[in-house]
Amino acid sequence: MKQIFVSIIGLFFILSSSYSQDKIYRNNGKIVEAKILEIGSDEIKYKEFHNLDGPIYVLETDRIKKVVFANGTVQKFQDNYKDPERYAGQLNKAIKLNFLSPLYGYTEFGFEKSTGVGKGYELSIGFIGLGKSETLEYNFNNTSPLQTVKRHQAGVFISGGYKFGKLPDFLIFGKTRMTHLMQGTYAKPILYFGHYTENQIVDKGNSTEEVGKQHVTFGALQIEVGHQWVFGDKFLLDLYEGIGYGIDNKKDTYSYYYSDPFANAAAFNYGNARLGKSPGFSYTFGIKFGMLIK
Repeated sequence: MKQIFVSIIGLFFILSSSYSQDKIYRNNGKIVEAKILEIGSDEIKYKEFHNLDGPIYVLETDRIKKVVFANGTVQKFQDNYKDPERYAGQLNKAIKLNFLSPLYGYTEFGFEKSTGVGKGYELSIGFIGLGKSETLEYNFNNTSPLQTVKRHQAGVFISGGYKFGKLPDFLIFGKTRMTHLMQGTYAKPILYFGHYTENQIVDKGNSTEEVGKQHVTFGALQIEVGHQWVFGDKFLLDLYEGIGYGIDNKKDTYSYYYSDPFANAAAFNYGNARLGKSPGFSYTFGIKFGMLIK
């Protein structure tokens, strides 16, 4: 009789263990009473506890805070997007071209390297003059028609900054969740420094002007924010804008006979633009296309 009683108790525990409920605690606050069937690296499979003969459900682990199993064991699901193993084998370097720069009178090339998930550095060099040259008009004297001359800018600037990126974006194609190490929203402290020469119109007074040459040295410290997309581990698109503090010695107008209070009010320095007098606010924006390399 005693053996039968022990057997019944043992069978009860076995059955109760088989049909005890697991609990899934979701990030949105909901608690799912379930029977966990499988836990993978990106998802779990389960059945609803009150419908064990029903369908199998799949839930991504990034939507789950933790699972409490029937035996009391707790498994937490941390955000593992920072795990480098997710991005193993991906290219982590790229060369870039500032797509709009030739329209503004220069051409900028860049190099970016990811040093880990959500971080990396970018270096650029800009060749001032390798692009469109603006046409300037001026009065040679009171009687002659307007004369024209090209700005003929020439110089170089360099920049360097370190990226602090938000966790990379994840795109969902069916059941496959894909992203790239160099994709996502970022903030980048960046330093610019450059020097160039260009033609400038000099006001001689008495409604006469002449062409002069000015030498400009500029620098800026900025914060640029942007978003970068990667396509097929081959190409990338980077949209950004930035604001900071810049300094230069550029004057938009020269005068031999008077001091123009607005001569230093703003300046376009190719690599960036100064807003207001120097030193003052500086601004950048751009669209960069790139190719990933080994």
